[in-house]
Amino acid sequence: MSRDQRLDALRGLLLLIMAAVHVPTPVSHALQEPFGFIGNAEGFFFLSACLAGRVYGNNYLKNGWEPMSQRLWGRARVVYYFHIGMVVPVVFIAWALSSRLVPVANHFHVFLVHPWGALALMPLLLHQPPLFDILPLYVILLGATPWLLAVARRCGWLPVLTASFLCWLAAQGNWARLDTAALLPFRWGSFNLFAWQFLWACGVAAGETSVRRKLFSPSSRWWFGVPAALIVAFALMVRHGLWPDTWFPPVLFGWMDKWSLGPLRLLSFGAWAVFLMAWNPRPPGWLLSPTALLGRHSLAVFTFHLPLVIVATTAVLLIPFSTAQQTVVGLLVMFALFPWAMWLEQRRRNRELAASNPAPKPVVNPRPAWQPSVAFQSTGKFVHAILVPGMARRPVPSRRAA
Repeated sequence: MSRDQRLDALRGLLLLIMAAVHVPTPVSHALQEPFGFIGNAEGFFFLSACLAGRVYGNNYLKNGWEPMSQRLWGRARVVYYFHIGMVVPVVFIAWALSSRLVPVANHFHVFLVHPWGALALMPLLLHQPPLFDILPLYVILLGATPWLLAVARRCGWLPVLTASFLCWLAAQGNWARLDTAALLPFRWGSFNLFAWQFLWACGVAAGETSVRRKLFSPSSRWWFGVPAALIVAFALMVRHGLWPDTWFPPVLFGWMDKWSLGPLRLLSFGAWAVFLMAWNPRPPGWLLSPTALLGRHSLAVFTFHLPLVIVATTAVLLIPFSTAQQTVVGLLVMFALFPWAMWLEQRRRNRELAASNPAPKPVVNPRPAWQPSVAFQSTGKFVHAILVPGMARRPVPSRRAA
């Protein structure tokens, strides 16, 4: 199955904005939730689930559950290794520099209170420092995806999504968020697993369904696309101050919690997803290619941006930069992702080239396992080469004696 460049481009765009908003600069203020009451994490997470549903759902259709599940769990292991390979060195560096860099000490405060206990819990994904809590969520839900696909194949997606929705609904209460103050150094991360699993299940369902049929028929696009567009437009107006505040009750802002994926936040994101899938835009390739480069290497780019934004945030908080200088720092963080992605792309192409054009193997003339002994017998004018007894003798002309 060929990759959809539009999905890669959208994922790369969200990565670019995510890197900017993680550093406190004027750039982050300008790019904070530009699409309404939704963040970059929701879009990145949903698109990852869609791609997982498309790729592994197609693999399930062609090869069955066993090969699909092995590939999915292999991918989960890769993400896990990326997470551990990044977070462990970073916390050791933070541990060494925390006495001299206050922003670093604040960022890793929970780890620094109980460093050895936190290190023991990190491989179990039970201690997740700030900014390092998305990949563990991704690992857990990737590991559960083979069973999601299996149940959906047997019963359809409606029972799966209904159970997932009920779990999200229950997560809106406080019981789903454990108080870890008494359990330190346990740190579960900011994202509520019970709430965000619904977004993942919806993405996997959309991706797997798109393998078998179109998500929207030509007639249903209008029935779904128009109401979704109206919700998107209303959310954009409220978010950017184009709707009178008196017409929007402030109590509704409590329904937009990011970490528990509040109802209005979920509605706003769902409207965007339905609107884009119903509209199905096809921008030109040259417009998509820059951010598609980031999207093709999203895991490595996302992992790379984590220490980058920590370093940039520490510099912004310690050095008295002017507003213009802070803006430059924010832009540099964004553009630093491109050289890294270009190097990864070149490395991938070199591997593909080497695989398609293997080096020629040297030709070696094998030595026969048995070589006959040769005896020569002179009969005056001729020399006879005798190979083995019983074989015909071949006359060989002899040179005249001097």
